[in-house]
Amino acid sequence: MERVLVVGAGNIGGAMARGLATAGVEVLLYNRSAGRLAAFEGVDGIAMRTTALPEALSARPSLILVCVEGCAVDAMLAAVAPAADTAVIGSCAAASTLDNMAAALGERGRTARLLRVLPNIADTCGAGVNLIASRGLADGDLVHIEHLLTPTGVCVPIDESLFGAAMSLSSCGLAYVFRYVRACTEAAVQLGIDPATAVRLTAATLGGAAAMLADGAHPEVLVDRVTTPGGLTIKGLNAMEKAGFSAAVMAGIIASTPAR
Repeated sequence: MERVLVVGAGNIGGAMARGLATAGVEVLLYNRSAGRLAAFEGVDGIAMRTTALPEALSARPSLILVCVEGCAVDAMLAAVAPAADTAVIGSCAAASTLDNMAAALGERGRTARLLRVLPNIADTCGAGVNLIASRGLADGDLVHIEHLLTPTGVCVPIDESLFGAAMSLSSCGLAYVFRYVRACTEAAVQLGIDPATAVRLTAATLGGAAAMLADGAHPEVLVDRVTTPGGLTIKGLNAMEKAGFSAAVMAGIIASTPAR
């Protein structure tokens, strides 16, 4: 899968194209208007920028990633359906299930190799989360696709039935983290710290916490490591819990999970 067609040059499509290009893949980039394509002029690894989909399909890509707005997904899948005999067909649309994709591909949908990728906006800075589900792909092909997408962020294979719940953590979750940062900033300003410094401190602290979690430690074990008996941290934690911190986070995640 060393030639990939990315359909759509918006935020997600652009992030995918740039990430794949850094992975040593030959990227073909299609967008219906030329304006967005101009931003990719001279980007190493992007071999084609075109507003003509037939031209891109004639290059016989082995993976096609449809990264367009939800209302245009089905029509675009139908347009790339002729390539389904030789290419893996992927969609990055939140609401496009594997069944929806197969239906949009028509007769070819019954035997097509399908890939559902649900990225988040942090893919644009190479630090995103890509939820992945597939149909008809060999294990080796799926591992290879995960490797190709690594420059855009972490890839997490997950049962498609859990996509909604996982999306509330990885996609909606960004907004919840930003709201936490804003709350920290407002408290810091009240205590005399300027907003820019407060954001920098909070962001760096979040980065450190993420790095520690990446080692596999349980969150509560890490809490214990920074909480001393009678110290300030436990006082702060107890005050947050009294104000409903954990309950509010859980309620938000559950509320933002689509009904199955």
